[in-house]
Amino acid sequence: MKVLAVFAHPDDEIGAAGTLALHARRGDRVMLVWMTRGELASQFGEMPEPEVAQVREEHGAHVARLLGAEYRFLPFRDALLTGGREEALALARLMAEFRPDAVITWDPLDVHPDHRATHEAVLSALKFCRIPKLVGEAHRAPVRLYHYPRKDLARPWVYVDTTATQEVAEAVFAFYRDFYRWPVSLEEFRARRRLLGREAGVPFAEAFQTDSPPAWPHLP
Repeated sequence: MKVLAVFAHPDDEIGAAGTLALHARRGDRVMLVWMTRGELASQFGEMPEPEVAQVREEHGAHVARLLGAEYRFLPFRDALLTGGREEALALARLMAEFRPDAVITWDPLDVHPDHRATHEAVLSALKFCRIPKLVGEAHRAPVRLYHYPRKDLARPWVYVDTTATQEVAEAVFAFYRDFYRWPVSLEEFRARRRLLGREAGVPFAEAFQTDSPPAWPHLP
C-alpha cells in the first residue's frame, strides 16, 4: 500500500503521525508532502525568510525520519496558497509518480486559508492525475481520500488504532513543542488521543473523515 500525506506547513502532520508511522512500520510506502516551507512562521521573529525556510525544511526531514517516510516540499509560498490549478497540477504530477492508494490531508473548513487551499488542491489533483495529457503516465486506480475530522461535517469518521505507534507520535509532537515552546503538555497531547481511543475502543487513536468509507468485510 502507498499512503500520501499532503499538508501546508511542517508540523501540520502531527495529527496523522501515528497513522503514518503505523503504515511505514508494516512495510507500506509513505510519503509526506508539504505545499510550503512555512517561511512566515511568527515564532522566528525577524529571521530572513530563506533561513526560516531552511530550518523548517530540516524539521520536515527530521520528522520524516521519525515516521519512516519519504518527503517532498513543493515550491509554493507560505500564506499564498489558493488551491488553484498550478498547485493542483504540481500535486497531480507527484501523485502520478507516487501512485498512492490513500491520501490524507487537511479538512475543507479549517480557519487557516493555506489549510483549506491544500484540501482544494488535493481534490483537483486527484482528478488531474488521471489525465495523461496533464501528467504523462496517469494514475487511474481508485484513491481513498481522508482528511482531519470536524464535528460540523456530516461525513463518516474513520478511527485508526495508533497504540503501537503512540511513542512515535509523541516524539513528533515533543520535537515541535520543544522547538516552538508551545504551552501544551505531553499529557494534554496524550489525553486527546486517549479520548479518540475511547471512542474507538482502543487505548490511543487518530481520527479522520472521508466521503467514501471502505466497506466493512463483516459487522464490527
